Parts: sequence; structure tokens; C-alpha cells
Amino acid sequence: MESYLHRQIHDLLLKAREPVFVSDERLDGDSLGASLALADFMASREKIVPVYVASVVPEQYRRLPRAHQCTTSLDVFNNPEIDLVVVFDCSDAEFVRSLVERIPGNPRIVNIDHHTTNSRYGHVNQVVEEAPATAAVIHQFFEENQIIPSRDAATCLLTGLCFDTTAFSNAATNERALDVASKLLLCGARVQDVIHAMFHNRSVSALRVWGAALERIEEDQAQNMISTYLTRADIEENHVSDDEIDGLSNFLNLVTDVDTLRVFRETADGQVKVSMRSLTRDVSQIAKQNGGGGHKRAAGYVIPQSKLVCGKDGCWRVEANTLE
Repeated sequence: MESYLHRQIHDLLLKAREPVFVSDERLDGDSLGASLALADFMASREKIVPVYVASVVPEQYRRLPRAHQCTTSLDVFNNPEIDLVVVFDCSDAEFVRSLVERIPGNPRIVNIDHHTTNSRYGHVNQVVEEAPATAAVIHQFFEENQIIPSRDAATCLLTGLCFDTTAFSNAATNERALDVASKLLLCGARVQDVIHAMFHNRSVSALRVWGAALERIEEDQAQNMISTYLTRADIEENHVSDDEIDGLSNFLNLVTDVDTLRVFRETADGQVKVSMRSLTRDVSQIAKQNGGGGHKRAAGYVIPQSKLVCGKDGCWRVEANTLE
């Protein structure tokens, strides 16, 4: 079935007159790398496809090939000639629906993902839960259609693969991940560009914020779990962006000896974002129950209209963010 769907997607892409690509609302290395790799394939067929991103591409990824095709403008969906929308690494059907509703026409939707919480909202759903990253699903698309990825496409896919496996160090790392990585290297993927995007993006100020999070770690020995907390004041007083803070949960998952961890972080719009990682628990179910999503071992959700408060006992908690 996977092979058939990859060939079907290939045919839809080549027949599309005005396709649009959509990266996950929570933009990361995998959703961006996967979408840009397929944008590179389309460019080789003389079709320059806009890639919609809900937020500005983080500085660390702006060197990726085809990053200039990304746009945050919703006006891209005003074109009545759009006949195909391809969505990458996104399990949030409501987010996709809100975008497609803007299109005057009635396009086909192709949903390419690997999240277990994906609801299969597309007309064509290539959701491969066993894949270590959506980038690996796109690599399979190339193989099934006997296409050799360009060096640029290979670099994008390796970025996505490295992001979701935390450089081949987390539970998503399997034989398939290593096999795909080796094939991408043979296609000329630029390893130094991937390393720069993954690791060379932490300012001294960002490390200070990480230090605050390390100081606030709370341990629940009964649950074999740790939690930590970051406020907007931590981020704004140190003049760092949210992009620079991303990666803390993966770092803690790599260096701690507990089974499960949670990182609570206040967002600029008055919510609390919760990122979870686990070695054995299916945290995607917890995320799904709270309106979020993700993978079995890495997932997250948002607590609306809330804030973080440190009690007199020194313990942190989430409270409703009532208007004063």
C-alpha cells in the first residue's frame, strides 16, 4: 500500500497546475526538511511551489536549500487555481482545515506524516508510523519512484532525520533511520550544514535560560519523571527567541537517567506549552487527551490561558491566566 500511495502522490504532483505545500504549524527540522526536499524535486520539474509556514523560519534553518520558497502569508491560499495541497509532518487536522477553507476552489489534500496521532484527514494519506521521521517517508517517495535526490534535497532530508532522532541518539533511531542516512550521504548530503542547523545555534543568553531550567528540575521518584519550567520573563529578560529555547527537552532526554520528562514553557500569547519525552511510556496519548499530538516517545500539547507560578514551597504549578 505504501508503494502504491507514493506512486499516486508522484502522479498528483506532476499533474498539479498550482500546488501548495504546508509545513506543520509547530515548525521544526523535520517538517521543514521534508517539505523543502519535495519542493526541490518540484523545482527540478520546473514548478516552483510555495511552502506555507505558520511562523518565520528559524535562523538555524535559513541556510537550507529552497528556504526562500517559504512564506508566512496567508494570501498564498487566495488563489482559486490551487488544485493540490501537500501537508508535511502535521497531525493537526483543524490547522489544515483552517488553511484549506481559505482556498476558493476544492483542491486535493495529500497528508504525509509519521505521527501516531494523525487522524488521516487527507484525500490521500501517507502516514507511516514506523518511520523515524517524515523526512524518511519522503526519502521512500524518492526510492519508490526511482528518483535520485539532488544534493540539496538530500541535505534537507538529512536535517529532518537528524532532528527527529536527535542526531541518532533517541528512541526513534532504528535500522531504517541509519539506512536512510547512509543513502542520503551517498547522494551528497552536506553534513556540515546539518550539524550547523542542529547544534551551532545556541547563544550564551540561551544557555543561561537553559541553566535556569536545570536549576528548577523537580523529580517525581514514584513516576520516575522530572519536570522543569520556563517563564516569559526568563526568555524576554535574556533577549532570546523561542527558537533558541527549542531543543531543551531533547537535551534533557539525552543526558538524564529518568524514564519520562516534561518541560513547561510560557508562550508569548498567554499559554503554557508542554513538551514530553519518554523512554517507555506512550506520551502521545497524554498529548492527544490534552488536544496535542506527537509520537509515542516525544509529544506535546498546549494549556490555554495559563501561566506558571512558583509557590512558597518552591514548587512550580500551572494556574489559569485570568485577566486583571
